[in-house]
Amino acid sequence: MFRGNRLRFIVLILSFVILNGCSYSPNVTKIKRSDLPKYNPKDFSKPLLVKKSEDIDDNMESEDDLIIQGVWYEMHGYYKKSHYFYALLYQRTKRIEYLFRELATALYGGIVSKNIPELKKLIKKNPSDIQLKRLLISFYINQVNNKKAKEIGEELIRESGEAIDYELDASPYILSGDYKKAVELLTVAYNKTYNEDILLKIAILLDDYLHNPDGAIERLEEYRKRHKCSEKICNKLLEIYSKEQKIEPLLDVYMSLYKKTKKDIYATKLVEGYIYLKEFDRAISFLQHEYKNDELLYEVFLAKKDYANAFKISDRLYHIEKSPRWLAESAMALYEKSSDKNSKEMLNQVVDRFEKAIREGAKDSVYLNYYGYTLIDKDIDIQKGIKIVKDALKEQPNNSYYLDSLAWGYYKLHRCKDAYREMKKVIDIEGLDEEEIAEHWRAIENCNK
Repeated sequence: MFRGNRLRFIVLILSFVILNGCSYSPNVTKIKRSDLPKYNPKDFSKPLLVKKSEDIDDNMESEDDLIIQGVWYEMHGYYKKSHYFYALLYQRTKRIEYLFRELATALYGGIVSKNIPELKKLIKKNPSDIQLKRLLISFYINQVNNKKAKEIGEELIRESGEAIDYELDASPYILSGDYKKAVELLTVAYNKTYNEDILLKIAILLDDYLHNPDGAIERLEEYRKRHKCSEKICNKLLEIYSKEQKIEPLLDVYMSLYKKTKKDIYATKLVEGYIYLKEFDRAISFLQHEYKNDELLYEVFLAKKDYANAFKISDRLYHIEKSPRWLAESAMALYEKSSDKNSKEMLNQVVDRFEKAIREGAKDSVYLNYYGYTLIDKDIDIQKGIKIVKDALKEQPNNSYYLDSLAWGYYKLHRCKDAYREMKKVIDIEGLDEEEIAEHWRAIENCNK
């Protein structure tokens, strides 16, 4: 017998996407509302390797030298260093392009720029400059100035109508808790681009903050039908289906992900799902035709109680891998598949396999208990069986099945008090619902009368 695991999403670094034309990847793990607008999907908020101020020469005379330093540090993600050089360039030259880079790197580096008033003046002089307004709204969002951010956001969508501006305008609504309005704005942005990162933001808001998982599922599945299953979209679907305990659609997504990526994790999860649903034939077919994995197939046969096929696989794997684990597994499967559990020929083979497995290094407590109990229950060598079970208990001293084996060994030796003491521990843990435990308990109780 077998005994046996967001709201920093949208805004702070959004202008980096605008200026550099890069997409970004959202985190589908729920985070605080106050964090979502500042979520940095390209990890620009990681600690920067900033040198001490004395390492930077304020008196460098060449503008070209300053430009090279600023650009180099910006390209390598050292925004605080880069900001220093752009600020120095703007201070010396008052050229607009340096102000623009100073403001941008201040935003990326989490620095409060001294030149925000200059940015406002520039916007007044150039009211149609969308880039400047995008920078300004990003600073307002960073400062959680939702009123000002909404005002600039409305100007942006009125003047440009581009998807990125609807995204920006959604941010202050997220910060202020108006998630429905944020979803409306993000939906417009999504419908203009079909960008999956925008869709993920919508799904997170619907699922985690508006408590509308079905709405999130509907949108994600619609995208999946049109564009197939990207890992980001389908992992969000997995998260929702798992939380909502919708097993069949969960398995369908795992299958799609496996077919797309061929990653072992998705195949394993799919098989685990089939086992959970007791859809053993589906699991077997998948493992035999689409994902050949004898170890998983062995587990499926065990779950199905098809011990004959389990024995074939474990025996084959032992001869291929020479691992004592598979020899011990084959011993258990051999016993379980036998129609005559008292067959001396079969029991001798089981003993031989266990003895060889133990000599070769099989020390897992599951194997020790199984072998020890077999020696006890079949009156093969009760004393040796007790010793082996005690070895298993050294690894898991409170395992009720191991304690049951020990109690049964004491009972077989007519050590009734010892048997009662150990069996009482089992009853305290497991109760009497399991037939074999209840049978042992009755026998041991009678032994003590």
